[in-house]
Amino acid sequence: MKKAFAGLFALCFLLLTLAAVPASAQQGTGKIYLYGENHSTQAHLDQELAAWKDFYHNQGMRDLFIEVPSYTAAFMNLWIKAEDDAILTRLYEDTEGTAGNSQATWDFYQAIKAECPETVFHGFDVGHQYDTTGRRYLMGLMLTGQMGSSDWDLTQKIIGQGKTYYQTLDGAYREKQMVLNFKEAFDALPAGTSVMVITGSAHSDIYQNDLSTGTVPCLANQLRQIYGENLLARNLTAGVDYTTAGLTSAVSLGGKEYSALCLAVQDLSGRMPQYQSRTFWLIQDAYEDVQALPLIGDVLPYNNFPWPVQQGEVFAVDYLLADGSAQRHFYRADGTSWQGMPTTVGFAAG
Repeated sequence: MKKAFAGLFALCFLLLTLAAVPASAQQGTGKIYLYGENHSTQAHLDQELAAWKDFYHNQGMRDLFIEVPSYTAAFMNLWIKAEDDAILTRLYEDTEGTAGNSQATWDFYQAIKAECPETVFHGFDVGHQYDTTGRRYLMGLMLTGQMGSSDWDLTQKIIGQGKTYYQTLDGAYREKQMVLNFKEAFDALPAGTSVMVITGSAHSDIYQNDLSTGTVPCLANQLRQIYGENLLARNLTAGVDYTTAGLTSAVSLGGKEYSALCLAVQDLSGRMPQYQSRTFWLIQDAYEDVQALPLIGDVLPYNNFPWPVQQGEVFAVDYLLADGSAQRHFYRADGTSWQGMPTTVGFAAG
């Protein structure tokens, strides 16, 4: 009986592995759309699902990177092709007690299976559940004669990362490995492939260090340094609304009128009670005219902005206060820093 079960398991594992991990056929723009979430938060999952459905159906994307080990993503690829939920059920049993083990997350993946069935999952985290999910994946590889394969070697490496992390609980080590794992998987895709990435909000700030130690750039920060403008990161916990992004308005500055591009509106009511919101505007082609205008001692670090800041850019930030009044501040990116962080500096409008 045990031999028969092992043979059936091996056959299913081999067939599903071959069928479930195709190379991505879609060559997009080579963009990395990264979303930072609070795990299992319904509002964030809803936004991520809407984004993935748009990427999938309207842009032809198929590659979805999620914050799990490579072998968990491989099991997800088996599950999305399977007729039942046995594989996903077992993964949920393995992750009981973790932040991602929730009905909301289960429903999120069920919606992907139903509406985006050609999704290919990629995992980039260290080896969580290495003694359950990881061991079971190795068993499948062994039973299908894949010992010594690249998949076997990768699984062993990720399991090793998990053991190191749980022995040391070194958050900086984990952050570094996540970047290396992501880069290896992303760079292996066909040239120009665009992907979506879902990760915890602590890994999603393009100017911050890791949350646990503060000693190394976080995942998104390191990816920005590697991939530059091809990385587009959005922290869903920051209350940023991109609905108005792309709208233009005229801005008067120093006696001259410029065109300003709306970047986003951020809700501040939950973090700064004296404010309701702030709207970010990129003032185009203004730096040469304003670079000599006097500074006023105000700074706004890059990590406040909902978009990567480049030296030589000029911004207007409109604050709506709790009492209904409004303020406008002007900032320029001179390449300076404040308390070790890259920052824009406030200047007088002239």
